[in-house]
Amino acid sequence: MATVPGSGSHGLKPVVVGVSRSEASMAGVAWAAEEAVPRHLPLRLVHALEWPPGAEPHPHGAHPQRTWSAHFRAGGEMVLREAANFIRERHPHLEVDAHTADGPRARVLVQQGAEAALLVVGAKPPNVVEQLFVVSPLGVTLTAHAGCPVAVVGPPQQAPDDQQQLIVVGVDGSANSREAMTFAFEEAALSGARLRVVAVRHVHPGRPVGGEEEDVENESRAELSEATAGWREKYPDVEIEYQVKYGHPARALAHTAARARCLVVGSRGLGGFRGMLVGSVSHVLLHQGTCPLIVIPPQGGPATY
Repeated sequence: MATVPGSGSHGLKPVVVGVSRSEASMAGVAWAAEEAVPRHLPLRLVHALEWPPGAEPHPHGAHPQRTWSAHFRAGGEMVLREAANFIRERHPHLEVDAHTADGPRARVLVQQGAEAALLVVGAKPPNVVEQLFVVSPLGVTLTAHAGCPVAVVGPPQQAPDDQQQLIVVGVDGSANSREAMTFAFEEAALSGARLRVVAVRHVHPGRPVGGEEEDVENESRAELSEATAGWREKYPDVEIEYQVKYGHPARALAHTAARARCLVVGSRGLGGFRGMLVGSVSHVLLHQGTCPLIVIPPQGGPATY
């Protein structure tokens, strides 16, 4: 791995962000820096050198091949220098270093995630065809394999100030859901945003109506309040609201978090609240979400690819 000069990390886990030449990538870089600053963490910029088939990263052959390889590698380092300069102009006191690594982006970033506090990638909104047929985009691969929280960030969107100061977390009572709640409370405390804690109930043919529905609503809110009790004590300044939604979990979460500062979910859930299923909705949210999505892996989950 080659390194573009930068400061040392002093043993802190960095916020790692994937860098490419795309506008979506730069949106991810800017968002990652905004996360690193209040956390007092270094920022690591990573560019994957995806060599064309048949190309040699370290050729020992003819001079033209060595020259092409050197130019290809230099192009990646230039991308990193431009990103580093972009960040240093905006956050001159932020500790920034930059790395190139040979290999596919997904593999490189999963490996980097093994030593990261947060892994960030920029992503363009999928078109209709991609929503229907793209099965494993980069974000899905990273949220499935990275051993740290993964943030997938789309282009900046104009939103009312009150929405930008809103963090939404989807919970279902599972252990992974509780880890997501921990991250969401920390994020709210650092940013000064209010926190919306959401449970989603599937709509069944026999869904309660009238007074019974009100009972379900009240019971669900009581469960949410009980589930957040420890975090409310730890973060007393965080403003919290509870919502119970009905329907498909991914669509309900995407709707309630539309244009929020971010949406936080676990990568898998166990349906701890009756009738609730967060589970693998993170994969659907990668296609349907309109705000940055942060997916929290199970604690101690291996970083493999």
